[in-house]
Amino acid sequence: MSEPQAGKPGFPVGLTIATLIAFAILCGLGAWQVQRLHWKQGVLARIEALKTAPALPLIQVLTAEARVEDLAWTRVSVDCGDVAGPPLPLVYGVRDGDVVWRAQAPCAVLAGPYNMLLADRGVVPALTGQVAPPPRTFDAPRHVVGVLMPIKQLGGDRAEVLKRFPGRQPAPLVLMAESETPAPAGITPAPLPAEISNRHLEYALTWFGLAVTLLFIYAAMLWRRLKP
Repeated sequence: MSEPQAGKPGFPVGLTIATLIAFAILCGLGAWQVQRLHWKQGVLARIEALKTAPALPLIQVLTAEARVEDLAWTRVSVDCGDVAGPPLPLVYGVRDGDVVWRAQAPCAVLAGPYNMLLADRGVVPALTGQVAPPPRTFDAPRHVVGVLMPIKQLGGDRAEVLKRFPGRQPAPLVLMAESETPAPAGITPAPLPAEISNRHLEYALTWFGLAVTLLFIYAAMLWRRLKP
């Protein structure tokens, strides 16, 4: 009398559903990186065009009906008025792998609904690498040429700094100074990142590659499970 054969494993429904969900997530992450790639290429192209773009009067830019996000990297010039108050704190940053401290100052303007703009004047070279730098004071900015950046896209405590001026209507932008007249002693303008990485294609290929690898692993497991 022959022994009964073991039952043949059934189709792995749970494993299949889990694999499909993981595959969809991996493909979604890859597609998101492709979108980020197109966005970063647009940013890099705009920065490249900025290098030869003329500076527009700030009042012309801020009175135009444009979204704040669309004003990023726009080159402007402005004559700053004085804003009463103590010097603003330095802003922490990283540049070329080093800890740097950036000087900032309020700039009184009359442009559209705004009467103040925060100016990032650049890096203080003497403080590079310091963890807790001492307070520094500089002459107030006068004529500034630079590029605009939405304040929410920048790090540091810039948004908190604006709360020090409750009687003002500050623009939701920061003027990253390229040059000042007269030039402030002890500050080096650094408006643009030293290098903007663009590795989104590499990331996208990684996610899509993981998705394909997952399918091969699933297919191998399914074949071993259901083979005669």
